[in-house]
Amino acid sequence: MRTGRNTPFTFTLLPLTASHGLMHITAVALPALSLLVKEEFHLTNTSIGLLSFAFAAAIGLGSIPAGLLSDRVEGLRLIRFGFLSTALLSALLLLARDFRAVTLVFIVMGFFLSFYHPSALSHIARSFKVSRGKTYGVHETGASIGLAITPLIAGFISFYYEWRFVYVFLAVPALFIAFLLFRKRRDGNFEVERTKQNTDAHSHVYILTVFLHQMIRTSSIRRVYLTEGLFGFVLGGALTFIPIFLNEAKGLSPEFTVILTSVFTAGGALGKLVGGHLADFVGEQKVMALGFFLVAPLFFIVPFLPLFWAILALALAGLIFPAVLPAIITTISKEIELSRTGLAFGLLMLAGFGVGSLSRPLMGVVSDSFGISAVFYPIVIVTLAGGLLNCCTKTFRDSVS
Repeated sequence: MRTGRNTPFTFTLLPLTASHGLMHITAVALPALSLLVKEEFHLTNTSIGLLSFAFAAAIGLGSIPAGLLSDRVEGLRLIRFGFLSTALLSALLLLARDFRAVTLVFIVMGFFLSFYHPSALSHIARSFKVSRGKTYGVHETGASIGLAITPLIAGFISFYYEWRFVYVFLAVPALFIAFLLFRKRRDGNFEVERTKQNTDAHSHVYILTVFLHQMIRTSSIRRVYLTEGLFGFVLGGALTFIPIFLNEAKGLSPEFTVILTSVFTAGGALGKLVGGHLADFVGEQKVMALGFFLVAPLFFIVPFLPLFWAILALALAGLIFPAVLPAIITTISKEIELSRTGLAFGLLMLAGFGVGSLSRPLMGVVSDSFGISAVFYPIVIVTLAGGLLNCCTKTFRDSVS
């Protein structure tokens, strides 16, 4: 597999895949540590949901300016700056000793983490002209491996140190990735052909307005952005409240629940690889519909199961559901012209992290009002909605017939 300028696969996709993994480790460490943060500051589930909401919303909202910049500025420069800033903020967490200060640090950190996705995804769209489902599937394995090992890293460090040291530990690979991307850019390995734009004639506001008009007018684009929002709702809510569920409903210790959350994240890499291949062969919309429908009954039965079977159901859901993401990303890369892919992926991250972040406070209110087991029912409703959204369209029915 080669890029538009025959740049070797090893020098393009693999370093970005590793960077993707680190980005998601940093983003998901907070949901994994939610129970420990809750205990330190004596928070309700609603409060911990609001903290997770603020962090995810900052990632989503920051993706808009990041997307606009990535269409005009060399993308690896933005990624490198984002990682350097995140490393600095990770160290500042050691000084944040009240809940407001911690919240502020995470909001700013989320903004700098938002630089990654629009830059990296648009870079891949410009670099790989064929088999994009497969390519995005490989890139997404980095995120899944990161998701899988985050609870293990967070739980292990939390056994010996307070939860803040998880982020101090993550600052080291963040600095290494920034240095690696600088070397690759200097060596010319990441240079790709970019579509020329008349940057003087169009303001950022005008470009954003035109793109939003295109998105509203085109049903297939509307559908995929709604699907991404539902995907983010389910994934973000599950990652935040699975540790709390295992602690409050199953009686496990806080540190052990952090580690055990990895059963939900461990299979994501395989799921995304399969999803990316299936998107190329059977179509993206079918993969999205099946991914949502198959996990709905698994989430529904979790509260009724004993510990072992509940863990097994969560593991299966964590294997199947991530297959949706490569199909979403591939659809965007096909529908949007190359000169606007940074903005397109920035809006996609707004849907996934920003709109999806609403699940955290909602599930916090639900769990405080009706018990922790009730958090799975909003997830079930949203997964069914995602399946219906992608199967009840003329395009889907025509492809099946």
